[in-house]
Amino acid sequence: MADIDDLTDEQAAAFGHAFVRWLTDEDPAGVATFFPTLNPHTVTDVTAADLGRGVLEDVVAEQFLKLR
Repeated sequence: MADIDDLTDEQAAAFGHAFVRWLTDEDPAGVATFFPTLNPHTVTDVTAADLGRGVLEDVVAEQFLKLR
């Protein structure tokens, strides 16, 4: 399994962009009403990379780390 440190900025940005598009297009959790001005086309690569890395780090931490 790859380590989160192995995630490149490009990979993190790609995930972040896809995540924002999923939230706005699919809106599976009904959150779009809380962010009416969220436009996936205005999210920069830097912001998307930060978001993507943060989400993936949280998912990995919750799924695979055993906290005492």
